[in-house]
Amino acid sequence: MKKLNRKVLAASIVGGVFEIYDFIVYGLMAATLAPIFFYSADPFSSLLQSYTAFCVGFFARPLGAIFFGYVGDVWGRKNALFFSAILMSLSTLAFGLLPSYDTIGVWASILVFIIRILQGISVGGEYTGGIIMAVEHSPPERRGAVGSYVVAGYMGGVFLGSLTSFLCTLPFMPSWGWRLPFIFGCLIVGVGVYIRLHVQESPEFKSPKEVSQESFFRDFLKMPQVFLACMGVAGFGGIFLYTLTVYIPSFLKETYSLTNSTMMFIPILVTLCMTTGIVVFGSLSDKWGRLFTMKVGATITTLCVIPLFYLLNSGNFSVGFLALVCIIFCGSIFQGPMNTLVVEVFNPMHRYKSAAISYSLGISLFGGTAPLVATWLTSIMPGPFLLSCYFFLAGLMGLGAVKLIENHFHTRKSQLAASENNLVPSFS
Repeated sequence: MKKLNRKVLAASIVGGVFEIYDFIVYGLMAATLAPIFFYSADPFSSLLQSYTAFCVGFFARPLGAIFFGYVGDVWGRKNALFFSAILMSLSTLAFGLLPSYDTIGVWASILVFIIRILQGISVGGEYTGGIIMAVEHSPPERRGAVGSYVVAGYMGGVFLGSLTSFLCTLPFMPSWGWRLPFIFGCLIVGVGVYIRLHVQESPEFKSPKEVSQESFFRDFLKMPQVFLACMGVAGFGGIFLYTLTVYIPSFLKETYSLTNSTMMFIPILVTLCMTTGIVVFGSLSDKWGRLFTMKVGATITTLCVIPLFYLLNSGNFSVGFLALVCIIFCGSIFQGPMNTLVVEVFNPMHRYKSAAISYSLGISLFGGTAPLVATWLTSIMPGPFLLSCYFFLAGLMGLGAVKLIENHFHTRKSQLAASENNLVPSFS
């Protein structure tokens, strides 16, 4: 029986913390950075531009998924993760040193978009790759737990980014204090690079001569619904994560007249709650089955999210925050086993490409646009109604995506039973 490789798991978790920290810190500070890098005569316009730059980073993720997915399947998971970390480190340092709009004019805005594209390419190869590396080194009966631990590591990166952003925007910090989280991020990603140089390659990696690129396209044509379903699964998770951590703090600030420091503290609490839920339900999916757990999460979300959003806007901050915790809990049931599922459904020979591309497309289309869509919806109709409908539709999308995967594998039980992934217990 395959044993859990704790060294690889630790490397995936630590590497994920540092990689996603660099990518997410911009989103957490988007409101602060808007007047620094964009024309600030119209505050709402500059904020929209800042969130648009956040989206652009996500739209670049599929490019990274294609490039690093190829590297990961042909030259090894370890090499792909190493080079993606180097790219993230350099692009984040560039952001920390970038002159403001007042200094170089519109070039500041352009360079923000270029750096976000480079960061997006890096994360496109990193996020799914780290989970693949850990899952492939783990026994099938523990893959749900292992995948959730790695995702918790990424959430730890969001937490670290939230904490650093909070500290660097306190009133006593100098005006250039916003640069510190980016410079710090460049330095700590070096730790992730060092760790990844000292781990074993995945036991399921196939050498270049054994990888057939044609088989990737052949499998895609055979099961396009699985790729689309994985995009939908990622979209559900992206809407929840990035709306709750990036947009909701600004929403609560306006609703309850919070200070900037209090607003920046909210993502810290959100990520702590979400990380706990992801680990709990990811581990439970090893007993309950990945699909069953995710169906429960999506169903609860669709049933509860509209009344919870009205409580979020109740006028009582304590009630609103409790409602926020409940919304996080609903999403975490789905998100716990989500990433392991996306990895498991694909053949190891071209798993890196398949999982990275489908996940990156979903997270880009739905997660990357989430803060922008949420901002637009509340500008059309202030209050919780349209925002709650947005989450309701996300729940329906997640439920439909899981159903597509379930139907696909129910019609191909014989192939599934013969699969190298031994997925039958996970999908029971």
